[in-house]
Amino acid sequence: MIDEPTVDDRPPGGNRAVYLHIGTLKTGTSFIQSVLLRNVDRLHHDGILFPIDQTRWALQVRAVRDVLDRKGQTPVRGDWDRLVAQITEWPGRASVVSMEFLSLATTAQVETIVGSLQAVDVHVVLTLRDLARVLPSAWQSMIKQGRPWSFEEFVAGVTADDPRSNEPGQRFWLHHDAVTIAERWLAAVGPTRLHVVTVPPSSRPPSLLWQRFCEVLALDGDAYDITQDQKSNFSLSYSDTELLRQVNVELATMPKRDHKRWATRFLANRVLRAASSEDIADDRPEVDDATRDWAVRRSELLIEALRALDLHVVGDLEELLPQPQSSDRATAGTKIVYPDRAAYVLASMIRKLVEIESDRSARSTGQVATAPLRRRHRPGGTRPAGDGASDDHDDDEDDFYDQEAIDEDRPRRPGERSR
Repeated sequence: MIDEPTVDDRPPGGNRAVYLHIGTLKTGTSFIQSVLLRNVDRLHHDGILFPIDQTRWALQVRAVRDVLDRKGQTPVRGDWDRLVAQITEWPGRASVVSMEFLSLATTAQVETIVGSLQAVDVHVVLTLRDLARVLPSAWQSMIKQGRPWSFEEFVAGVTADDPRSNEPGQRFWLHHDAVTIAERWLAAVGPTRLHVVTVPPSSRPPSLLWQRFCEVLALDGDAYDITQDQKSNFSLSYSDTELLRQVNVELATMPKRDHKRWATRFLANRVLRAASSEDIADDRPEVDDATRDWAVRRSELLIEALRALDLHVVGDLEELLPQPQSSDRATAGTKIVYPDRAAYVLASMIRKLVEIESDRSARSTGQVATAPLRRRHRPGGTRPAGDGASDDHDDDEDDFYDQEAIDEDRPRRPGERSR
């Protein structure tokens, strides 16, 4: 059983606080969440609540899904209110909620969230990372979600003069327009309660990000177990990500549910995850010089805008400037080249698995199985119109809304098995 503070240890003359860690995506959020979950008992001892459901972080996911009320998703009514109740009833000095999709909240939703927590002082923690490192990570996430874009196509969309005129640009900036996100929350909590934490350069130890996060919470970061649960945030090599992208093209007409089950959870999360080298530093996409120059210019504008907002910064905003690329780094896609038919063979295997599962389900229910999907040849590997590729942005948040995906990929406490 988790210990709770035996006394009311709120600051003298002050309210309890809640720290909402809102992302952005690909900024060490999974690392921070895994450390928080690993140290729930120690946090409680120090007067900090990290709300969980028994041993599961998914409580926070369900609560955020509830309060954001995303279109087209099954409602989970009451979970946000239950989370708020835990926070307001906690006798310690503060609570922490870490869920990066809070960065998607609209102005009205931000007001609702902050208003529902009026019994405590609301602080917002925004973690930011340099764009040259975010781009490859964001591309891999898009591919895991079934997108068909090559890394070059993705970067071209993000860096276009009007990035919101194309799908890659729309989806990227929805999550990474840091100034717009900061301004929404700033209006609700004020500059002294909006904390920007910069992700250290890759040359610095990962523990430094945790130390900075703890500085915001007034915690001694050295008192915590920062052993990272690698399962909470894995990367594929460039070659394996590119192979998965080609499979996505082959399976463009497959229903999303089947694709998610077999291409994402099975192929990406189990097969390719195991196949990827433990050290993939020499086989990951690198932005070219022109893109790096663009990222520097964009980051300079970002730094200027954040300074003008006069927020509390932990770290150094200059760390948001991309670092020069090492001359000995390999270029994208040079390590492994899979045979041309590899993606076709894997896609055919997935279709057969879907067909077998459908037949098995039909036999158990007495229904007639649907015909298996067939491969369609499309010039350029593009998705056919009307397949939902350009629908509402909600469908790029499948892992956020999907309980099975939460079980598979998100942080869990030491010794806990996925369901």
